[in-house]
Amino acid sequence: MSFWLRLLIIAALAWTQFTAAGLCADFLRPTLRIGFTDKEGEIWQDSRLLYHGAAYEYSETISTYMSMKNSYTNGTMEENLLRLKAGSIDLIMIPDGDFITGYTEPAPADQPPGTISVALGKGIGWLLADENRPELVERLRTAVASINEVNSFYQSDLQEKYHTTGTKLLLTAEEKNYLEANPVVHIMVSPKQPPYTYLQDGQPQGIIAHIIKRIEDDLGITLAIAPETTHQNMMDALTNGEIDMVMDFYTDYNWARAHNADLTIPYLKLNYIAVQRKDKALPEKPIVACARAHFYSQIHVERAYPAEQLRYYDDVADCMEAVNNGEADITFVKSITAQSDIYQGNYYNLYTNGNVVFSHSVSMAVSNHANPILIRILNKEIAHIPPQDISSIINSEVYNVRAKDTLQALIYRNPVAALCLLGGTLLVIIFALLYVLRMHREHDNELWRQANMVKGLDIYNLHWFNQQLPRVIAANKEAQESGELFVLVISAQRIAFLKELYGVKVFAEAVKNIINELHGKLPWILLHGLSAEITHAYLLCQKPKGYTLKQAAERIEKSAHVIDINGVPTSFTYYIGICPVPRHGEIDAEILMDNAMMARNEIISQNQSIGLFNTFMHDEMLKHQQIELYMEKALENEEFEIYLQAKYDMNLCAICGAEALIRWQSPEMGFLTPNHFIHIFERNGFILKLDYYVLKKISAALQDRLKKKLPVVPISVNQSGLHISERGYLANMQAIAEQYKLPRKLVELELTETTFIDLTSKTEKEDALHITRRLKSMGYALSMDDFCTGYSSIAMLRTMPMDVMKIDRSMLLSAETSERALIIFKQVIELGKRLNMTVLVEGIETDAQSRLTQAAGCHIAQGFLFAQPIPMEKFFEGLDK
Repeated sequence: MSFWLRLLIIAALAWTQFTAAGLCADFLRPTLRIGFTDKEGEIWQDSRLLYHGAAYEYSETISTYMSMKNSYTNGTMEENLLRLKAGSIDLIMIPDGDFITGYTEPAPADQPPGTISVALGKGIGWLLADENRPELVERLRTAVASINEVNSFYQSDLQEKYHTTGTKLLLTAEEKNYLEANPVVHIMVSPKQPPYTYLQDGQPQGIIAHIIKRIEDDLGITLAIAPETTHQNMMDALTNGEIDMVMDFYTDYNWARAHNADLTIPYLKLNYIAVQRKDKALPEKPIVACARAHFYSQIHVERAYPAEQLRYYDDVADCMEAVNNGEADITFVKSITAQSDIYQGNYYNLYTNGNVVFSHSVSMAVSNHANPILIRILNKEIAHIPPQDISSIINSEVYNVRAKDTLQALIYRNPVAALCLLGGTLLVIIFALLYVLRMHREHDNELWRQANMVKGLDIYNLHWFNQQLPRVIAANKEAQESGELFVLVISAQRIAFLKELYGVKVFAEAVKNIINELHGKLPWILLHGLSAEITHAYLLCQKPKGYTLKQAAERIEKSAHVIDINGVPTSFTYYIGICPVPRHGEIDAEILMDNAMMARNEIISQNQSIGLFNTFMHDEMLKHQQIELYMEKALENEEFEIYLQAKYDMNLCAICGAEALIRWQSPEMGFLTPNHFIHIFERNGFILKLDYYVLKKISAALQDRLKKKLPVVPISVNQSGLHISERGYLANMQAIAEQYKLPRKLVELELTETTFIDLTSKTEKEDALHITRRLKSMGYALSMDDFCTGYSSIAMLRTMPMDVMKIDRSMLLSAETSERALIIFKQVIELGKRLNMTVLVEGIETDAQSRLTQAAGCHIAQGFLFAQPIPMEKFFEGLDK
């Protein structure tokens, strides 16, 4: 006890001496007394009497360099000036912008008299000392210079730490007026890149969505997002001026100029990292998956790798899929989306080392079609958003992606940790291995489902049907040899309307149910498969005894006629195509399916519901293919010849006009009339080129005759209904009119009702009136062809400024045999006259029809009675005579 007591006394004495030495050292360090006024962000004292602020931290650093310690006195500026003169404080801390107006260095303009200022930096402020203490001022300036020499960014670091708000959002009156006049800005964002930017249930999500919300709140406008599925489509929409701006555009002015856009200042920086497979080493010449139409693909990836190593895909998800399935070896993705791209996409075989390969900044791209004032407003808004807010948004979204990781993904990424977590016992190891194997098996099953099942529905798709068809036919060899097997394709009529009416999900579920019911009700349906678009289904059937193929199809149609949708029985009508399975020979599933589809397509144009494939259809298909093979060459070689059929004034017994018709003199197929090829050109869109060809030929011929002072008559040229939706149609027609400069109404455009009427809703298309008025302003006359044959011919007269009414031959034939039809015939002619339109009856072939037309009040006619279509040169020769 004596020993321990002596030891305790010695320790106490040593501690006392040590503490005294420290107190002495602290006592010897002089105090720098500073007066201040509370100002949050600069210098202030909290509820725990602790000091904070940029000016506080800077003054503490200064005192360290001066070997002094600080004490602080809170008070108003007036109080601190009195204390400074009285000597009770050494310095006054003045934050930037407080009391002294405008930052100047070294001395502010309104500095209190009798003081010397030491500038600490913009955003921090000054220290004021009494003018009678120049030695203290010199020590302060030496300390500030030493701090700046050691760390020239120290002032800016303090500003960033405490000044958490961006610049003030100060809009001019002009800018405010613009926002009030344009409350909605139409934008697009890059698709399918969580957590960077993506759509969920039609609503924007991710980092860019937060920034969009911030801009909307600050500016009081709505950024209306037009959803898009591919990056290419988004860039096309910007280039074509279909939207006002793209929110996340690569900061490159050449790239912006290429897409007809201007850039804001950058507001985000994106880093890119490489993604590759775990089970395969990167080869010496890797195949690189590139996202098509992305800036970084062109600027970074294409410059780093030769063209033969590049493979292009629509979006980042497709690139990840390509690397995952072995089509490519490596791809590059945003570092902030890599977690989501790999683990939320179930690409467990992919990984990234996290090293940044390249970076670029992100701006907003504003279309050249938008008002340039929008750029200025957005730049002010970007400057107004603090960088800390952007960083907070990024961190939050990336964390949310981690939080959404599935248990399977965590186990797969951390197998060792998973085993340790389960205790390390043999039983747990076995269970973990079984779980991983099960996960792999489920992954394989999912791949199989994606390849063989319709997405979102528990029903086989056409890929599975195609694979299984030969096997099932072989299993029913006897029925095949007896000619009882056939392949059938069935599709609901007005499929697009039905999807829109009921919604895609509800409609898809109804189709799935009816196919399953058919399979249960009709045991002779051996196999079925549904298209991924839920538009048609294929069935392999064995013909029931006593049934023909058509009767079997009718039985299927009847069984599927009523479908339950949301508890409501709904009637459906169908198109059905049938192809018998050959009794002998090798079975080609694709040919059988194509033949059935050919039979279905054939009946659609014939207003029938069931079609049976035959050799005639096959021959017709070959003819169609041959026509499409030679059509471009024919147009280039001017194989299309123009025939003119005269229009006749029965009162004057003279030609008063003509209609341009087309004939094809083909070296390969011989002489073809329009009924052989026009319907094909309407379907594939080639009719647009042919229309322009005929219009230019007629215009050139009329121009040439006018120059030679030869007689001319108005000539009408047919215009396809496809022109109404053709981009640049009016510009093309204006260019032709300006090129030939013909007298007004010398060229007449024949337009059918389908050109301007939506046959689904039976209403006028939105741009019909605008287009007709523009065409008339160019000098074209407008003729309504096939009048009285459609849904809304009479209704069109109410708004469409047509010049000529061509009454269809069917109306004339009806008037010959029906008193009621004759009354209508006369009244239609009278109606056209009262509307100041030229009325023409087409298809007159007999004298009786001619007399009937004149008696009804119409004297302009067209038909074989007066003239048949003849080559244009012969027509003009006759006109000259």
